[in-house]
Amino acid sequence: MTEPLVRVRDLVVRRGNFTLEVPAWEVPAGVVVGVVGPNGAGKTTLLRLLPGLDARDAGEVRVLGLDPERRVAEVRARVGWMSDEQPLFNLRVHRLLRVLSGYYPTWDAARVERLVDRFELDLGRRVRELSRGQGTRLRLVLAMAFRPRLLVLDEPGSGLDLAGRRALLATVLDVVRDERCSVVISSHLLSDLERVADRLLVLDRGRVLAEGATDALVPDGWNLEERMVAWGIAGEAGR
Repeated sequence: MTEPLVRVRDLVVRRGNFTLEVPAWEVPAGVVVGVVGPNGAGKTTLLRLLPGLDARDAGEVRVLGLDPERRVAEVRARVGWMSDEQPLFNLRVHRLLRVLSGYYPTWDAARVERLVDRFELDLGRRVRELSRGQGTRLRLVLAMAFRPRLLVLDEPGSGLDLAGRRALLATVLDVVRDERCSVVISSHLLSDLERVADRLLVLDRGRVLAEGATDALVPDGWNLEERMVAWGIAGEAGR
């Protein structure tokens, strides 16, 4: 049996008055997993654990068989992370790409060129000169440039127009064509997420409300937004 790319057991994360608890969760290879829930459900809290950005209070998290807290450098070399809050050096885009390429042995210049074309990035602009949507596109390119085994996207469509969102969805599907790779994506754009997610993890107030194949959780005749209403967690599926 193939080892899952993500394995979580008895997870507890405390942030002030909020507590996230995930008894068990796995992400197999070759899938897109959507993480959904209302504002304050714990989605970002969970996703930030995977590349080792934050620490847990109890339980086990394994990413590609490694503890992301203890093996940070190894995990980040294999896990792509994207959030609109991710800071970037204020360099011209072409210079930023060249600088960062030196940090990743698996940096794929040909993939970067394709993504830059797909997302219509202006290589000559400085980061601070980019619009919000262009900044989002750049962060997506950086997250995928080194061919990560696991791609973790936190609200990647929030700064994108329709064309950008279509490019994003196409790129997510491109990633999982390599059956060794998976994508974990949180988004309040439920219709977009439903198009690409093979599996769903539904969170509400720090607890797992549902988990499983998208087709099973959102049966024929329903859409994801309607299912969230039925689960009693209607409203913007934010962080």
